[in-house]
Amino acid sequence: MKVLLIIDHFGSGGAQRQMVELACGLKRRGHTVEMFVYFPQYNFFRARIDEQRIPVHEQPGGRAAAFEVIRRLASVMRSGVFDVAASYLSSANIYAELARVAARDTRLVVSERTSHYDDRSAIGALARRILYLLSDRVVANSESQAAWLKTKPWLRDRVTCIYNGVDLSAFQTNESIPNSGPSLRLLGIGRIGPEKNLLNLITALARFEDQFGYVPEIGWAGQQDSSRAGQRYCARVDALLASLPKVRQRWRWLGLQSDVHRLLHEYHALIHPSLYEGLPNAVCEALAAGMPVLASNVCDHPLLVADGVRGFLFEPQDPSSIAAAIEKLAALDSDAWRNFGRSARAYATANLGVEKMVETYEALFRSLLAGGSRR
Repeated sequence: MKVLLIIDHFGSGGAQRQMVELACGLKRRGHTVEMFVYFPQYNFFRARIDEQRIPVHEQPGGRAAAFEVIRRLASVMRSGVFDVAASYLSSANIYAELARVAARDTRLVVSERTSHYDDRSAIGALARRILYLLSDRVVANSESQAAWLKTKPWLRDRVTCIYNGVDLSAFQTNESIPNSGPSLRLLGIGRIGPEKNLLNLITALARFEDQFGYVPEIGWAGQQDSSRAGQRYCARVDALLASLPKVRQRWRWLGLQSDVHRLLHEYHALIHPSLYEGLPNAVCEALAAGMPVLASNVCDHPLLVADGVRGFLFEPQDPSSIAAAIEKLAALDSDAWRNFGRSARAYATANLGVEKMVETYEALFRSLLAGGSRR
């Protein structure tokens, strides 16, 4: 097959990482792969694409240049004679759908990478999903989002779920167990923005300290949300930490990290308090590393974590619930801790391997080319 993959850029986001994994995986399986991006200046993952000698079509974008992006993408799709094109994220999906009007022979798969809870405008969200009628299939990366999309009558038979993929060979099982509660080291990973729910996490840590007399060490890896709302939120986080010196003393800002494999082995467990998610790479990678996970009880987290099996769930808007989950984790004995780790790795092996993701996309593409019925 000849496949064109479309995304905004090669920056450090989860969707970008997954599309790079898909591109490299399809290339390994003998397919011809090319990519199209419209913010080429963001290149965190670009080296992997260049190493695999995957051609990249670039068209500088932005709101003022949207028409030029669509025009260039349509030209690439027509001249490249691609069997299938696949896009990730809302803007890329819209560009691909409109460009596909001029390249009808190319099958098109669009993909949502987050939850409908992230919709900013009801009208805009409805318009984006009506445009899905210009595609052949809609992929969600979580069962919860796929189920929600299927409630839309015009999407019921167009939607499928394909989980994110993790390079399992890159993650060795983390067998580190804390000696005591105060030695517990928790890692958070994600862009520092409102949806990551750091304010409630910090408040939970303060309540935990009031009750148990110590604060677990927290390391947070990720860059700040650069939007205006994100900057305001980061200022609120800094102010809350400054008002809680015992929590601030145990909090470490780690910045953007490229070596997550190493980082996971420096901590005992992942904490992921998001208000909503698609399928979080951070949780998938922690499971692949055989680490217990503390996660908010939202979206697909109950499937990934399975409360009391691979970690513990909590209500993200309730600091007392977050604190209680931390206390449950800290109270585990060594045998229970190892069982959590084994279950985490086993789940990742069965469900989250990058080859499984690539094979599932490959099968979807082949079914579309064969004219199979939509699922």
